[in-house]
Amino acid sequence: MTDFVLATAEPMTMLSHMALYGLAAIVEDGGLDGVRLSWTAGMTPRPVLSAPRATPETVGEIVRRHAARHDTPESWPSRQISEGEQRALMSPRISAIASSEAWRSLQDRRHDVLNRLTNVRALLDLRLIAALGEPSYWRKNRQGERLQDDGASRLEMQPRNQGSEFVGNRIRPLAAAVAARTAAAVSGGLLGHTVRDEIGKDRPGSRTPTGFASPGPTDNAVAWCALWGISQFPLAQRTNGFAITSGHLGRGTSGYFYVPVWDGRWRTARHRTIIASDQLSRFASTGPASGSNGRVSDDDASSGEAVRQWLASRGVTAVVRFTVHRFGSDSAPERRAMLGELLKTGRR
Repeated sequence: MTDFVLATAEPMTMLSHMALYGLAAIVEDGGLDGVRLSWTAGMTPRPVLSAPRATPETVGEIVRRHAARHDTPESWPSRQISEGEQRALMSPRISAIASSEAWRSLQDRRHDVLNRLTNVRALLDLRLIAALGEPSYWRKNRQGERLQDDGASRLEMQPRNQGSEFVGNRIRPLAAAVAARTAAAVSGGLLGHTVRDEIGKDRPGSRTPTGFASPGPTDNAVAWCALWGISQFPLAQRTNGFAITSGHLGRGTSGYFYVPVWDGRWRTARHRTIIASDQLSRFASTGPASGSNGRVSDDDASSGEAVRQWLASRGVTAVVRFTVHRFGSDSAPERRAMLGELLKTGRR
């Protein structure tokens, strides 16, 4: 096996986890066999992608080709809600749609994209679109006003000021930036040898991390992979509430994100299973069981111990929990995952 280490990615920043998940999904989708995810040992663990052919040249070229495929007029990120406007068709959060006719047009055009991707078996694209969610025509408040954003993933944190949206303002420009690089420049950014924030113009306050880290210059290859990492977090739509996002706790746009850290090498399929598990959610919610004055009921202790053992038996050494904070205006808030809190399962 060859190890590709994201050497500057540390576990207390959510961007590091998302970049590993997205990178693994992209290179596996690009034909790299035997892909595994892991973390280095020691006091400063780093995310690792492993595969028999995971050389910098191979990984860089697969990621570059992936970006280039999504930087074409025919790609789904380039599709618009209607002719003559810039809003992306496949963004889950967009400005309000007023008429029933506009809703029908939106759905017809989205279904056309999904049918085309299904016909060519573009599994990763379909997985990302499903995980992002969609504008919810089915959700209304007591006044009959449509709660359009309630069908979107909580991991999609693009600020909505001045009509901006996720696919048009993040996916499209990142695809162009990464596609314009050489394979060596892509792998250099992922490995931490260089940091080039083309879409953020290397500004100190760059929003390229899109909520997964504090504002600042972020290598565009890292950001590209991190946004595709959303594909690994399944979404469950509901008629009587906002969509439930794997890896998120709390109501609405507040609460926490959570991710596992583990021993050994995982396949991407195992990682998705753990991410979506009730056991990981429960442990992230309560941590090592404790109540007031450190006391818990026998039932709670038994349940908590069963959850801990389930995770530990699968190699999970800890869960990292990230508080979600809101910044800026109430009308167009900026959400951000803060530095993580480590909850250990007790496995060594």
